[in-house]
Amino acid sequence: NKNSIKIIGDHTDKYVQAYFEYDGKKSGGVTKSHLRFGDSPIRATYLVSSADFVACHNEAYIGKYDLTGDLKDGGSLLLASEWTTPEALTEHLPAAMRRDIARRNIHLYVIDSVHIGEQLGLGTRTNTILQAAFFKITGIIPIEKAVEYMKAAIVKSYGKKGEKVVNMNYAAVEAGVQSVVAVDV
Repeated sequence: NKNSIKIIGDHTDKYVQAYFEYDGKKSGGVTKSHLRFGDSPIRATYLVSSADFVACHNEAYIGKYDLTGDLKDGGSLLLASEWTTPEALTEHLPAAMRRDIARRNIHLYVIDSVHIGEQLGLGTRTNTILQAAFFKITGIIPIEKAVEYMKAAIVKSYGKKGEKVVNMNYAAVEAGVQSVVAVDV
């Protein structure tokens, strides 16, 4: 998410702000990213509580946390989950969450980022896959340009780790763009 807000700030005329809430556990704990961007200066000193986009990057948090409470009506929800069909989501998502999504016209997207990461040799590191899905869903930057910017950031971040690591992350960007699925609830 730090890379995402940097890309938006560097490559659009939008004003940007990011605040990150970290769990006391550090590794393996919950991190909440509060990203704002808009056409006028941002003077907000409070956490985002009326979001256009919410993502849950860990399937175990579905049902444990209220993922739709801070989401605007008509907003977008991205779930990193192996449940990528309407039938699987009906079986596994809590009924209250499904009702909230349907009543509030929330656009639901799913991507099996863990499976994709494993296939690409990234293990459980799914951040690049999910970043690409974010840019595809939001359209804040035309997706072709967003892919270009993400790949440039990959070279900057991972270039010293070698061509193999860079190429795996390039593949993660492509997979994130191609694999995110909109699901009707």
